[in-house]
Amino acid sequence: MLKILFVVNSLIWSSAVAAAMEMQKTIAETTTEFRYQWPPEPEINFVLENAQIKTQSGSNRRYSKELADQHIRHQVLLAAVKMQQPGVRVQISPKNLPFRITVNGSDSTKVATTQQQLQKVQKQAYQSYLKRDFYYLMKSPTGEKFVIPDHVRVMRQSRSALQPVSKAFVDLYGNNNIRQISGKINEWIQQIPYQDLSDRQASAGSGYSPPLKLLVENAGDCDSKAVLFAAVLQNIFPKISIGVLYFPDHAVVAAQVPPLESELTVTLQGITYLVIDPTGPAPTKLGSLAQKYQTYLNNRQFTHRLF
Repeated sequence: MLKILFVVNSLIWSSAVAAAMEMQKTIAETTTEFRYQWPPEPEINFVLENAQIKTQSGSNRRYSKELADQHIRHQVLLAAVKMQQPGVRVQISPKNLPFRITVNGSDSTKVATTQQQLQKVQKQAYQSYLKRDFYYLMKSPTGEKFVIPDHVRVMRQSRSALQPVSKAFVDLYGNNNIRQISGKINEWIQQIPYQDLSDRQASAGSGYSPPLKLLVENAGDCDSKAVLFAAVLQNIFPKISIGVLYFPDHAVVAAQVPPLESELTVTLQGITYLVIDPTGPAPTKLGSLAQKYQTYLNNRQFTHRLF
């Protein structure tokens, strides 16, 4: 059996002490074993299936506006051919120009109906392209629309593969105290090296890594870490509600975890959620955020999605 051992050191500094987390990754034929030495905590270890890692890594396609436009144009052209009728003429802009549909004809009712049908096809084609490549069209608090990875769908599809991770935490800390285990998962993910993500609205999530890919590469941005946290915690407590809060340049978790009086919370659809930031590299306790994001939170300058 072929085994390859990787050892990665990631360092985290607190105001009082310096602590290091060492990650060892052993790759065998069908599985990969992960070991995290995290003093003074006990070692965390789990085994993931290589087939699942490969599948998830391969599904992470980069968003392309050009490919999206090609897909939409093709679908609209097919629909326009089927809608051909006397008295109506459909024109679609050349490929070298911005996509535009023009419908002319002597029958105004037919023209209006055809225009509406093709606009509907255009919208559906864009949605199907986003769904195929695991993307989602997000609307900012100011009404701007931009593309992000479909974190909800990725998280739901990752939960089964991440059961060994959740079990490793339950084996160490039990599942009777949701605050304790949430804190331990949060601290662990914070120590995984941080990989910066450029402006969310401009990048379309180009720096995002699905949970299994994040663990293999031992690095991830705020979105990636938030999804990993949510999947691991919801495996342990499947009945709790968890979501992601999207600030203009950051993403954090909102979890249905009982808060302490001094901790930050947010109310979504009538439910109170504890705010958790597993990003790192600086240690951030449950219910706390950097001042910049506290201001965003207080002013409701965020969007959200619930898992």
